Amino acid sequence: MSRPGTAGVEHSGGTRPGRSTHPGTPAAGLTHGRLSTAALALALGLWLSERGSCAWGRCAALGCDRFFIDAGRRDPQRFCAPRCATRVRVAAQRAQRAGDRTG
Repeated sequence: MSRPGTAGVEHSGGTRPGRSTHPGTPAAGLTHGRLSTAALALALGLWLSERGSCAWGRCAALGCDRFFIDAGRRDPQRFCAPRCATRVRVAAQRAQRAGDRTG
């Protein structure tokens, strides 16, 4: 017995691979992945259009391999986090004090 609109096509009752949109199937996950990628691309495009450019860099702290996106402050950003900036500032101050004592 055929269903209305199937024009006599036999169906086994199963789903065809890659055609289901049920949330538990891989095909639906692919759709959600594409939607989230598109949303991310749109958000990035809007953010870049508001800022005009994307300023990014590598942390200037010795031994830190992190990258950062400059948040657009008055001074250009040099460090990925306040922790790295403080570490560099304290090391410079200690080196200066050690130099003052020796000489």
